[in-house]
Amino acid sequence: MNGQLTPRLSARPGERERWRVINACTSRYLRLQLDGQQLTLFGIDFGRFESAREVNEIVLAPGNRADLLVTARTGTSTLRALGYNCGRSGGRMGGSTSSSDAAALATFAVAGADTVGFSEVPDQLVPNDLRSATVTAQRELVFARGMGGGINGGMMNATINDRTFDAARIDTGMQFGSVEEWTLTNTSTLDHPLHLHVWPVQITEQGGQPVDSVIWQDVVNIPAGSSVEVRIAFNDFSGKTVYHCHILDHEDAGMMGIIQAL
Repeated sequence: MNGQLTPRLSARPGERERWRVINACTSRYLRLQLDGQQLTLFGIDFGRFESAREVNEIVLAPGNRADLLVTARTGTSTLRALGYNCGRSGGRMGGSTSSSDAAALATFAVAGADTVGFSEVPDQLVPNDLRSATVTAQRELVFARGMGGGINGGMMNATINDRTFDAARIDTGMQFGSVEEWTLTNTSTLDHPLHLHVWPVQITEQGGQPVDSVIWQDVVNIPAGSSVEVRIAFNDFSGKTVYHCHILDHEDAGMMGIIQAL
């Protein structure tokens, strides 16, 4: 954590610390728990929830970030990464994405005189909501894995809409200033966290069920054998960028596309 092996952090009882947590692993999901401490989650990635949430643990796919408030309680706690099941791998594509064993990441020691007078957590935040926006286009991205040939030499490849990455090809083009609705479908046996550069997405449906709150992210986990629906406002920046699976060995095996807004 921050270049250190199980560092020791210290605080006084009642202190509130803002923790910006990023999963910088190339392929491992992190299910984080800080036993005995009060955790308040403001949001994941780019976005903020409509109201802060008290949580016991958070799950971060590779590339996810958490905006977390820790209210310190007396005692010594351990920040742990617990086991997380994100499907099963087959074939010869490497990269462990889950672990059955808990790993200690840091120690959080809280002692001393109580701290008083901290500010209250705001009851409500006001994120933008695209659920009432006019949708100008709908499209589906299908994430799959299969056996490849040619330069892959029979290794597993990873595709989006049956194609592996080609730096000379525009995979998706749209009108700048538009709002699109994308269905992200995962037909493989492993979770895939989609990262779209430049434009954050609002999650509107997960596993066929509508999302009843405003959730904005720029890394969206698509569980194995499931789908996620998102809305995207292609504003602020025009031009060409990419989207890809944020498990980097899946990206390297071809699970990436080029997108252009004009």
